[in-house]
Amino acid sequence: MLGEKVEVVRRIYDAAARRDSETVLALYDPDVELDATRLHIVGTAGGKRRGHQGLREFFRVWNEAWENVDYQLDDLIDAGGDRVVSVVTRHGRGRASGAEVEIQVALLWTVRDGKVIEVVWFPTREEALEAAGV
Repeated sequence: MLGEKVEVVRRIYDAAARRDSETVLALYDPDVELDATRLHIVGTAGGKRRGHQGLREFFRVWNEAWENVDYQLDDLIDAGGDRVVSVVTRHGRGRASGAEVEIQVALLWTVRDGKVIEVVWFPTREEALEAAGV
């Protein structure tokens, strides 16, 4: 059971890298809660969303801002209970500005019964681990 929740998150990253949205969505609970408020993103990509439609909307808006964006999974941490912390480096070029950007963020995932029920984005690994109580 310990590795199952970490494996669910790993499978999401693997499927996302293949652009396999069907597999990605299958690993999220239909009522998943998404919270990007801690990233302080200006505009429509920030905020909170709910459900598969909210997940689609978040990534549609996020990806519209980028000419290209790639994700590098740096670390997966079992945070105890039903939680996992992932640390990701995002590389991208702004669609409007052409500026190259590299940023590392951390996500706190809550996984129950093999499905992600909540994801919260944090600007740092330390903040995500602190929120997880690690």
